[in-house]
Amino acid sequence: MKCPTCSSKRTASVSLTDGLTAQKCENCDGQWIPHKNYEAWQKSLTEIQAEKPFTEVQFEVEDQTGARLCPDCGKILLKYKVGHGLNFFVDYCSACGGIWLDKNEWQALEAQNLHDELHRIFSTAWQKQIREENLAQTMESVFKKRFGEESYSKIKDIREWINEHPQKDQLLAFLTE
Repeated sequence: MKCPTCSSKRTASVSLTDGLTAQKCENCDGQWIPHKNYEAWQKSLTEIQAEKPFTEVQFEVEDQTGARLCPDCGKILLKYKVGHGLNFFVDYCSACGGIWLDKNEWQALEAQNLHDELHRIFSTAWQKQIREENLAQTMESVFKKRFGEESYSKIKDIREWINEHPQKDQLLAFLTE
């Protein structure tokens, strides 16, 4: 296997977890998970662990930029943002289904219990949710800057109160008169 990151051919078979093996580059510590390995491991799982609430992950992830080629079929790997508190991308081959993880990405995914649903990261629904979360964070930042922290906090409380009020429509009509 030729490493998609550093082009090294020095790789070793490693066990990421019980029943899941990958090829690890001995130079950059990236890991290639062939689709057949991931699929077989997924089928062997008796239960999917719940995602842990966001906590700072204690692994230094070395997310690489730039295009990469699949070590199995030679097609371009696509980058998918992980989100859910993890600020890196996972590379995926849409042709053969293989997954490339940069150094420590598996450990970070495992720490959040996202490793057993890695395939979901490549879905339209997952990526849409990440875009919506990013937009919400951006808008919150804009409003905090525009109104100030204290005023923003108050207006959020008022908005929540209105949204939960049984006469919400009448309250909104009154405010917009």
